Amino acid sequence: MFMGHVDAGKSTMGGNLLYLTNAVDKRTVDKYEREAKDAGRQGWYLSWIMDTNKEERSDGKTIEVGKAYFETEKRRYTILDAPGHKMYVSEMIGGASQADVGILVISARKGEYETGFEKGGQTREHALLAKTQGINSIIVVVNKMDDPTVNWSEQRYKECTTKLGIYLRGIGYAKEDITFMPVSGYTGAGLRDRIDTSVCKWYEGPSLLECLDSFKPVNRKINGPFLMPISAKMKDMGLIVEGKVESGHVKTNNKLLLMPNKVKVEVCGIETQIRKGHQQEVQETSSIC
Repeated sequence: MFMGHVDAGKSTMGGNLLYLTNAVDKRTVDKYEREAKDAGRQGWYLSWIMDTNKEERSDGKTIEVGKAYFETEKRRYTILDAPGHKMYVSEMIGGASQADVGILVISARKGEYETGFEKGGQTREHALLAKTQGINSIIVVVNKMDDPTVNWSEQRYKECTTKLGIYLRGIGYAKEDITFMPVSGYTGAGLRDRIDTSVCKWYEGPSLLECLDSFKPVNRKINGPFLMPISAKMKDMGLIVEGKVESGHVKTNNKLLLMPNKVKVEVCGIETQIRKGHQQEVQETSSIC
């Protein structure tokens, strides 16, 4: 899940990742670039891949948690793009409850990092909320390293990561569970491929996708008891609940127990963001009727 202060570049980074992994074709990106230019928002076109509604595009800020999918040679990923504005913290919490790994995006641009990290900034709050929602592995992506005020400065990078590293360890993240890396979400440097030494001589670490691919897969305990914390509910031809499956699997017509009131329920249907089915081993965010 991408999280962090407003304007850190989360949606742009997510959109560029989808483009670089061929989840979005060039024709679609070119279309967004033309539309953004016509709207006077030329630099925002990559974020429009993730921000799909008119209000998000006109204001330049994410309002709801965006979802998208891409694949590498090793895995299939779901991107969750959380809003960075403090008005939409509840949306961020909902997204964090579904995520396995947190990508904390911070802006290296002069002034923006300080605003996000100071009291009242969402960098601190998002990191803390992610930890309380069970995200125990975090990648801190120092974005906008290509900005003229930064110009891939190692000093600026260390300035941003040192303070944040102390804070993250203070809220419970182990040192080995925190990864730092510099990137440019707009140019794509450090996202799919490693940063060219002609651009940044001092960083020789992995790219973002290399880092994600190196994580051990989460053990879903597919044969364990079915457990799914409920993140949302609605009524439409019966009761529909949404959540992330933590263990086990479920089929239609299964009898379940809804806690804490021990209400007996029956599964009439299962739906995921990808496909529907009468019988399915659910391992992702799902809706159950």
